Amino acid sequence: MQTLNPFTLVPALLALQFAVFGWRIARELSVEEQGGRTWLLISDFVNLTFMLAVLFACVVLPLQSGTFGVISRTVLGVGYVFICFTPLMIAGHYCLYSREGRAKYDRTGRGVPWLTGQELILFVFALVAAAVVAFVIVRG
Repeated sequence: MQTLNPFTLVPALLALQFAVFGWRIARELSVEEQGGRTWLLISDFVNLTFMLAVLFACVVLPLQSGTFGVISRTVLGVGYVFICFTPLMIAGHYCLYSREGRAKYDRTGRGVPWLTGQELILFVFALVAAAVVAFVIVRG
């Protein structure tokens, strides 16, 4: 049986993170061009944070130490959890899990909040899943 080389998973995760962030920036630029309000979502901040964490823990640290240690494996695993939850959190931001969609915010007159209830619930699920993955990897 062949063992898994974690170094092969790092470029794929970084590519996914860059692609998702690039798509989000393109989306916000199109909203701005139409005169809408733009912002970064909580998933964007998480994605950026883990992009930097993966770069440091899974590229710089192993180059310095010569090994892909428990910190690197944990950051890699948690990074994959968050990149998998990112589309779900974005869908939650656009209220795609309810019949009303974003229309319920139009009735309030305040516009769409920075963090919707659906997005928050999915963010908490992502945090729990990331904690479980980190625990499993550390206990390994």
